Amino acid sequence: MTYPIIEERALAPVPRRFLRTRRDLADLPETPPGSVLVFEVAAGYHAFTERRHLRGAEDEVVDAVSVSVVDVRTCSVIAQVPLPSADLAHDFPLRATFTCTVTHPEKIVEQGLKDIGEVLAHYLSADTELLSLGLRYPIEKIYQLRQHVVARVKAHVEVMPPEIDGMTVALARVDLLLPEDVRGHAIDLKTVRREGEVTELKQALENKDVARIEEILCRGTAAGMALGVSRGHVAIGDAVLHQSEAENRRAEYVLEMIKALPQGSLDFLPVNTRMLLEQFGRSVLGPDKATTIVEGAAPPVPPAPLVDGSAPRPLGLEDLDD
Repeated sequence: MTYPIIEERALAPVPRRFLRTRRDLADLPETPPGSVLVFEVAAGYHAFTERRHLRGAEDEVVDAVSVSVVDVRTCSVIAQVPLPSADLAHDFPLRATFTCTVTHPEKIVEQGLKDIGEVLAHYLSADTELLSLGLRYPIEKIYQLRQHVVARVKAHVEVMPPEIDGMTVALARVDLLLPEDVRGHAIDLKTVRREGEVTELKQALENKDVARIEEILCRGTAAGMALGVSRGHVAIGDAVLHQSEAENRRAEYVLEMIKALPQGSLDFLPVNTRMLLEQFGRSVLGPDKATTIVEGAAPPVPPAPLVDGSAPRPLGLEDLDD
């Protein structure tokens, strides 16, 4: 939709009739709310501003050779001007918003103003100092340039206001925009950066969890089963059963080791049998089970001294490998 002239239409002559000459109203364009018809007649232009419906018999309507529809309401008009930058591939898009009001529709039609935004863009482009402001800045420095552009446009409008016959024009807003491809690139970079931060955080938490699991597994099978129970991967009944079977296997292993010793060797070796069983128990069964195995044994008897009168050396588990 153009502004302020919305539509223009040529009119054919109306056949003259005795006592009654009337133009068919269907020849006229529709008038949206807030608009008026301006008829071109021999004497110039005439705006029909009366708040009533046309009958078609009015002299201006009958004699008109053309008619225009003019929007007379206050309207915001955007004028866009590209400002060259230090980057040859991009310009700074300058967008100035003006508030416009038609005061004399006849003068608007006489000038043929269909696109007032283009007229205002030419007005801004006439300021050579404004067009050269961006040459000192690359496209990435738009925020530093913006304040200079805004100040320059306001000063230009103040010193040399736009003069359009039949219309009042006032500056409402000045914006210096980022080109769409530059904005899209910045958004893509920010998205990638945020995704990288999320990935790093997930990896850090995963490494922390792996280290914790590794520490738990180093404590033994029971700790590993407890972890499985806490995470719902192992049922508590299965964990108890597994623990019981493991204890039985270790107890059988201890008994087999004792049985494998040569017959009567415990009577001659300088070893405290009770201490040996307790050490076996702590190593294989744990301190509680080891106490249970040896609690029925006889009190420990000190071994007899050796021939040379020295005390026998305590025999540890490492000596059994010999």
